Amino acid sequence: MIYTSKLLIFIMSIEKKFLFNIKILLISLLLLLIYSFDYSLGWGMNLMFPKIYFFTYGVGNQGWNLLIWSENGVVETLQIIILFITLLILINLYLNKKLKSKLINVFLLIEIIGITYIFFEEISWGQHFIKFKTPELFLDKSSFLFNKQEEFNLHNTSNLFNELPRSLILIWCSLSILLYRSINALKISNFAIIIEPNKNLLILSYIILVLSVPDLIVNKLELIDNSKLFIFNNNNFERYNLYQLFLSVITLNFVRFSELQELLFYYYFFWHTVFFKDKLENI
Repeated sequence: MIYTSKLLIFIMSIEKKFLFNIKILLISLLLLLIYSFDYSLGWGMNLMFPKIYFFTYGVGNQGWNLLIWSENGVVETLQIIILFITLLILINLYLNKKLKSKLINVFLLIEIIGITYIFFEEISWGQHFIKFKTPELFLDKSSFLFNKQEEFNLHNTSNLFNELPRSLILIWCSLSILLYRSINALKISNFAIIIEPNKNLLILSYIILVLSVPDLIVNKLELIDNSKLFIFNNNNFERYNLYQLFLSVITLNFVRFSELQELLFYYYFFWHTVFFKDKLENI
């Protein structure tokens, strides 16, 4: 009975930590998006509504803040840190936990391999740090492995290595729990642990869904046309096309959405791993 009470307290502490981190995440996201909108589009809002939108960090059509959204910027650095910590937890769990379930062992091994691959792809297999020269195979435009950013990685070479894995990760992070709950066909406890190690993980799935669905729909229908966003009069900015501005806002087109989405994916990986580890240690 005493053991059960201690166990409940421990579980609650993890959930409370998660909920606290979610609040921090939402506040940080809100501040980041407000700042990024202002940095990218605030100058135009200031010209259109000077009495209302009287304060702005933006001084013209600057696009993204490179310090935050560029290669090796703040967002990408956070991605690498989160992936690295997640990988350490997974490896430690795999090496030190005596798991009787073959299904869980296989899942852990696949996850370690997958996240290791993603981690090294994000740092271009060390090129971002060692600064070695990109092999000619990745620079040759006629090559199947031609890299659009001239880096030593696969995800910038084709949709096969970028869009397909991204789509699978999106499904895993946003829909796996919902699909499992709706189907509810596989009555295997270990499978349930893999998909939903903690019910609170669904909060992150909802956040990813809410941010991703508008971008998916608008881009699939090819509704955004950035050339129509700005309306000029005698070569001077007059106003935004409000329809295009609305689409830009709901799709978060004023940030590098792919980088933001990846940050949320990896944050999901991290908390899934934390909850998964906790579940395995208490069964």
